[in-house]
Amino acid sequence: MVLSGTTKVFTILAHPSSYVVAPVIYNHIFQAMGLDMVYIAHDVSPEGIKDAMKSFRSWHNLGGFNVTTPHKESVVAYLENLCNVCSRTGVVNTVVRRDDGNLLGYNTDGLGAVQALGDVHHAKCLVIGAGGAARSIVDALIRAGVENVLVMNRSREGALKLQDLFGVDRVSIYNGETLEDISVVVQATPVTREIPLGLDAGRLKRHTRVLETVMRPTALSEKAVQLHLDLIPGHAMLYHQTRRNFELFTGIELPVERLNQAFATVGYAA
Repeated sequence: MVLSGTTKVFTILAHPSSYVVAPVIYNHIFQAMGLDMVYIAHDVSPEGIKDAMKSFRSWHNLGGFNVTTPHKESVVAYLENLCNVCSRTGVVNTVVRRDDGNLLGYNTDGLGAVQALGDVHHAKCLVIGAGGAARSIVDALIRAGVENVLVMNRSREGALKLQDLFGVDRVSIYNGETLEDISVVVQATPVTREIPLGLDAGRLKRHTRVLETVMRPTALSEKAVQLHLDLIPGHAMLYHQTRRNFELFTGIELPVERLNQAFATVGYAA
């Protein structure tokens, strides 16, 4: 990869950034397609987000950036425009910088999750977590036609806020109800070393789809394999997000073969 004074730069706002795999994926694609572009990572603490956003606005060869934990909600205040998903949920994961410096917010978390899950029409879903990622995914699940969503969260207050956002007719708070009727589980917390919130995965019926949003092996993903549940790893969600984000960033449709090759470079099967 040859960088120049005109190279278009893309980045990701994270804290920490040590687990971020986007630079490897995007740079493989840019090089394979002969694009004068590069992707890096910004490790920015929450108290530094205001200054970071100010610098991004005046960074003329910045094409855009992704946003991950813990900044998905805080960046909203610094954007000129939001897509419909961001307006509904207050959560952003992709920002496009226009030539005039204006920053446009998008969210592809829900799109990535639903495309990774496949058909969820009339499904009964359990979502673990009620933070930014959970809100975006619940929004997408509802619009994809699920029957209902149960929310399991450490804080009942957080679960109630999510329920208020979407309505009690679509979202319920999990209170120990039977899990045997659940056909889709989405793990939308950063917990990796233990099964989140003591979920009794053994009560889930065989081949229940379990979507993990974390990009590395977790206690839940290992348990899902042991129980013969249909595990959908976090990189499956990232795969579909990357395809859409690339188009938002560059205006170019990403060939599937390029995307598959890029994911193979980090050990992720398409």
